[in-house]
Amino acid sequence: MLASALTLMREKADFIQQFIRNPRKMGSITPSSDTLCRMMAESVTWENHLRVAELGAGDGVLTRQLLAHMAPEATLDVFEISTALAEKLGALDDARMTVRTCSAEYLNGQYDAIFSGLPLLSLPPTLRDAILRAVCHSLTPTGVFVQFQYTSLTQPDLSRYFTWERQRVLKNVPPAWVYRCTRHYAP
Repeated sequence: MLASALTLMREKADFIQQFIRNPRKMGSITPSSDTLCRMMAESVTWENHLRVAELGAGDGVLTRQLLAHMAPEATLDVFEISTALAEKLGALDDARMTVRTCSAEYLNGQYDAIFSGLPLLSLPPTLRDAILRAVCHSLTPTGVFVQFQYTSLTQPDLSRYFTWERQRVLKNVPPAWVYRCTRHYAP
């Protein structure tokens, strides 16, 4: 019990150190809550989603939820620019997952679902637009993009590319919005 409490404290301290080093890239001083991650993961119908991406995976709290929901034959491409956090993600050691230590703007391919914890509002507008454009082009025609944000100020950016609906998650520090987005058109 004491060992697990110490491990949890070390993980929280590591996350806080990453935030202090670069708050614009982290977006929050604490990892996402289980409630937030569960709501995001439950935003898709998993039997239809075989190719999945996660943008800004951080310390992997959402990654673990996604892997738990994914089919054995599904794949997960995880994008995380922090080398230290990417190494932690690699320790999850799941053959379905590939960790990519690069910016989400380099996302390409066709994905059935894309999940994002990126702090869109803190990114420069040109980078934010490049990422959202890459997400839009990388979704299959029936694909789903699930993004969480702490404010609704990114709605105009999301609306440029997607039709969306949102849900509030109060059991998170700070409370967050989960946006479930689809492309404006289907071929």
